[in-house]
Amino acid sequence: MLRCIKVLLVAAISLAIPASVQAHEFHDECRNYSAKMTVRCAAILQDPPGGVEKAVAVWECESGFGQEYSHSDSYHGPFQYMTSTYTGQRLMLDDVRRWFELSPYVHDVRSNIVLAVAWAAHYDWGPWSCA
Repeated sequence: MLRCIKVLLVAAISLAIPASVQAHEFHDECRNYSAKMTVRCAAILQDPPGGVEKAVAVWECESGFGQEYSHSDSYHGPFQYMTSTYTGQRLMLDDVRRWFELSPYVHDVRSNIVLAVAWAAHYDWGPWSCA
């Protein structure tokens, strides 16, 4: 049943994505890509404000233009989440958490990216200073 719902959701999303973008043939769960391609995949599937370009720009700014470096502060991962913020947003976006099988760990790069883009798609880029 869940697989059937996923197939229907992907089909609906595919209809909303221009053919030129569909040519990229991203995996429907944005797995096994570089961080930048994961941002692009998540933005194509979720359509946040400003689209792919805005998602990539916020990611580049928040992550030091793609240089994922260690921080001594309390912010983590490509979209610079506080652990508590990541956990709260992940729980609030239950459909996204289940669909993309998001990790409970803020340091999971794919989950960090997908959650940030999903949050922006639902609520805007407001929480990110680079937005």
